[in-house]
Amino acid sequence: MLQYDFIPYWSGYVDEEYGGILNCISNAGGQLLGEDKFTWSQGRWLWILGKLHELKKKGVFRALSREQLEKWMKGTWDFLNQYSIYGDSVCCYVLTRDGKKKEDARTGRWDASIYADCFALIGMSQYVRTMEYRDGFQNVEALQRSIVKRIEAGDFLTEPYPIPEGYQIHGIPMILVNTMHEFIRMKQSLGMDAGEEIAYARGKLKLVLDDLYDGEGHIQEHKSTEERAEKYLLDRHLNPGHTLEDAWFWIEFLEEFGGLEEYLPRICRIVTRTFEAGWDSEYGGLLRFVDVEGGPPRGISQGGAYEKLIGETWNMKLWWPHSEILYLFPKLYEVTKEERFLEYYEKSFTYVFTTFPDIQEGEWIQIRKRDGTPEDKLVALPVKDPFHIMRNFIKIEELCL
Repeated sequence: MLQYDFIPYWSGYVDEEYGGILNCISNAGGQLLGEDKFTWSQGRWLWILGKLHELKKKGVFRALSREQLEKWMKGTWDFLNQYSIYGDSVCCYVLTRDGKKKEDARTGRWDASIYADCFALIGMSQYVRTMEYRDGFQNVEALQRSIVKRIEAGDFLTEPYPIPEGYQIHGIPMILVNTMHEFIRMKQSLGMDAGEEIAYARGKLKLVLDDLYDGEGHIQEHKSTEERAEKYLLDRHLNPGHTLEDAWFWIEFLEEFGGLEEYLPRICRIVTRTFEAGWDSEYGGLLRFVDVEGGPPRGISQGGAYEKLIGETWNMKLWWPHSEILYLFPKLYEVTKEERFLEYYEKSFTYVFTTFPDIQEGEWIQIRKRDGTPEDKLVALPVKDPFHIMRNFIKIEELCL
């Protein structure tokens, strides 16, 4: 599927002139709507290319061209380093096709989202590791240090959805565990000690599994930093896809660096409660947002952008959570041998492959209504994402090696 459908599809959107990829594409997949380049997507694309190259060297994906992958990787690496990263190793959120920085309309800043920096770091770390490009390490390390410095100082933005005042969010420690894990793998591949980064990532993992855990099997997507007399929408809602994606981040990190036995019972409970709360009993598939007690999100809204998102899109079926569970459940079965995770996988597999794939384009229609019909609506960035599906197919391939 990757070498005969997805890569041929995306090869048509590689920017051979300026590097990187053009992915402001219609949800149906057949029309390029613009040439802006979001750093977020460029970093993700670079990671995909690096992993495909890595697996090809192991004898997988024989139909792919190693030389072509290397050319695309080099073009994306160059675009990120020449244009996306500026100043004190900060990433621009969005650029023109030829690399000119564009101000974010709402904030007036170039660095509108720390997530862009994190995805650039993920891709760049993979490139250095894949190509054994030791000369690129300094650039990657500078970006990593800049990210940590800004995160710990609270000096960052998260457009298009700012962190509501008075809340701690799941997304930041979540992405840091995955980002630091990729950086650690790169350092170790170069024979470098990564003890400091392992400790930092473990702290973020514990923040999620200890501080954001509600004791009932749920991760709080937004946790109030104040005592509240009544529950608000932000406090009550769950994001099943986010939690289930994060679950395999936890498993992989703890499996590699120790602590999985301690946390595995909690992880299994979280995955089970989250999947059952998020699964749509009427139409199948994962709902985008649900209430902590199940059903549509409810509670008092304070009028923020994220609360609006919850209200308008809670019943959508998005491509990315469904690709995440295709990897999560086999991985959980591998470490637990519990049959329920195979049952969850079979249930998910049937829904996913009767709902999302687009045979004509060779990709997936990314956004569906609750009943599974296509939904032509913007969600987060105005892009078709070249990441989640291919990443999880790659992870499944690795699981089978």
